[in-house]
Amino acid sequence: MTERHSDTLQYFVVPGAQAEEADGSPAKPFSSLSEALARLRQVQRQFLSTNGTAAFRRQFEIVFPGRDGRSVRPGRSARHQYYVDPRGGGPQGDGSELVPWPDFDTAFQQIEQRHETGKLKLTAGRRLRISERAVFTATRYERRRQLREFVAKYTFLAMALLLVVPVVAILGYLTVQAWPALTVEFLLENSDGNMTAGGIWAPLIGTFFLVLLSLLLAAPVGVLAGVYLNEYARDNWMTRIINLAVVNLAGVPSIVHGLFGVGAFVLFMKLNRSLLAASCTVAVMTLPVIITSTRESLAAVPMPFREACWNMGASKWQTIRTIVLPNSISGILTGVILQVARAAGETAPILFTGAMMWAHVADTGLEAWIPYGPGDKFMALSYHLFISATQIQGIPDSMQYGTAVVLVGLVLVVNSVSIGLRLYLRVRKKW
Repeated sequence: MTERHSDTLQYFVVPGAQAEEADGSPAKPFSSLSEALARLRQVQRQFLSTNGTAAFRRQFEIVFPGRDGRSVRPGRSARHQYYVDPRGGGPQGDGSELVPWPDFDTAFQQIEQRHETGKLKLTAGRRLRISERAVFTATRYERRRQLREFVAKYTFLAMALLLVVPVVAILGYLTVQAWPALTVEFLLENSDGNMTAGGIWAPLIGTFFLVLLSLLLAAPVGVLAGVYLNEYARDNWMTRIINLAVVNLAGVPSIVHGLFGVGAFVLFMKLNRSLLAASCTVAVMTLPVIITSTRESLAAVPMPFREACWNMGASKWQTIRTIVLPNSISGILTGVILQVARAAGETAPILFTGAMMWAHVADTGLEAWIPYGPGDKFMALSYHLFISATQIQGIPDSMQYGTAVVLVGLVLVVNSVSIGLRLYLRVRKKW
């Protein structure tokens, strides 16, 4: 008889062995599984009759090293593992961790029966283990589930970090390169010396007017179209065509939108190359985002809200205006936020419809703050960055990087303000 540790009783079995006075040790192994089980049953009953308490061992092992003396590596997991739970096992158990046997006597009996009927085949190098399940311990299945949860959690965390780390690295690199040019004068002064010196006030204020005007054009149309499609439109072929058109419009490249703007607004509507034509082009490009976000936000408002309002005698428009829209405003703002970010950063749509390389802007006075009219050509940060990087000789690298940082910073500031407003409105929800 040998012991691996204080809670485990271990016997060795070599089928057909002729050891005298076999005791289950490696030198004197038992000749059959039945003999080993009988000895385990005898030891267990002797201890119970003497002490009248629970089993003095919590785990039994029967090892089959083989006639050639090949044994099982210490610590190796058992090929056949069974469980006993005196507190929760039942006579109909199968010895698994989920449905254990009620006591060791039942375990010994079931194992011997399975071995005799051929359901349990024990060969050289195998290990059979019978363990008592500890109270409040996780089963093998629970541990496996926890492992899967752990792996999934940190896999998704790694994916999120893979998205964040490049963004932080890019912003950090741009900021370091642009640091010598990032001053107040760089933001508020006009360019000088053939745009190789001075600041970026003219393209900065032009970008602001482009975003503002395109937002004034796209937001009302997009929100009203989303309200119609979600609240009024019937599910028919015409509505499906409109939805398909919105989805396809979202996938059109920006350069195609620019060519469309030339044909529709510059030539057909005779707006010429101007701030208004460029704003209309950008507004058309960003409509699908606003329409889609509006529809999703309206659909998220529970139907009982509408039904309760209708039961009070309110009309459909009153319900939409007083119940549905106020409860979906945070989601609608999401589409507007994306519209602002895209309008500020686009170059191709404004390249053909109104942006210009250089424009004279006053240094002081009202004309410095409102330098462009709807019919005027204008400067924009995205186009200015393209021109300064490809067409102008002798411009410092810090000015180019500074223009990029200001453009990204403008988008981040607008997004931050919009996100803060959205969170404020979301907190005020009653549901």
